[in-house]
Amino acid sequence: MKLRDITDALVGEDQAMMRQAFGALVAGQEAVEAASPGMLVVALNRLCAALQKDDGVMPEAVAQFLGLPAGSSFAAGAARVKADWTRMSRTIVERV
Repeated sequence: MKLRDITDALVGEDQAMMRQAFGALVAGQEAVEAASPGMLVVALNRLCAALQKDDGVMPEAVAQFLGLPAGSSFAAGAARVKADWTRMSRTIVERV
């Protein structure tokens, strides 16, 4: 996945791609290419804002990575990421 895929999904409100990108950035389910780790952190912040009311169920691996029970929504995941922003952003930077 490329950073451009994420920005296009955000602009086009492509819920499926935003969900996929969230899993990639949060739990490393897929590599994301970007010019800098900082750009990925910004993308995650934008995804959290876009998913804050998404009641769709996150993949179990993403929920588990965030310390949430299976069946948790993307909204709950976005809230958890925002609540633990320092650790999450550091994880992204270290992963790149």
